[in-house]
Amino acid sequence: MAHVRLYMTRPRPDGLSSQDEYPRLCQLEDELTVKLTSNDVGYVGRNTSDGCRDFYFYVADPERWDERVAAALSSFAEYKFDTGTREDPEWTTYRSFLMPGAWDRDLIQSRRVCAALERQGDALTAAREIDHWTYFPSEAAMNDFVIEALALGFSMRKTAVDQTIPPRFCARVTGVDSPSLQNISEMTYPLFEAARRHGGEYDGWECPVVA
Repeated sequence: MAHVRLYMTRPRPDGLSSQDEYPRLCQLEDELTVKLTSNDVGYVGRNTSDGCRDFYFYVADPERWDERVAAALSSFAEYKFDTGTREDPEWTTYRSFLMPGAWDRDLIQSRRVCAALERQGDALTAAREIDHWTYFPSEAAMNDFVIEALALGFSMRKTAVDQTIPPRFCARVTGVDSPSLQNISEMTYPLFEAARRHGGEYDGWECPVVA
């Protein structure tokens, strides 16, 4: 495992990145990934806290890691940074610290959907029908989830059976709201938890573009 610790120049009082510095940090991250990743080097994630942003990589050969990082950051002279490597054949840092949980993965996917809507001219402020997809190992589990979703104020769109082995039972429910990230998080979390309680999986949402 190889890392780069970057000392931010204008962090917020809580130690996270500020809006003013964010674009420059994005440029720096892009430069790191372009200059450092290869068939033998994989970029696996970052963490921001205490005024620092840590970038994590897994490398086949740690030789000259410090030199490679310095070359990649040569255009960012305003930043101080530290580097280091350590043996981690089981990818413990990734598995126990960086790898997102199920809810975090749903949040990441929601951000991607919101970004895709914005690229099409959607301000994410107009209320519209938002469909949610869930999958279950049995029809009984699906039906129990539907009862709970209806009690939460959602409407039934349709059910279906995926002809996989074993088969999966799909429930598609809908609600009305604007798809800002905050609203989506508040809408999807009860469905996410309800699906888990009934042995199923929440599989994301979709909605029409309102430009």
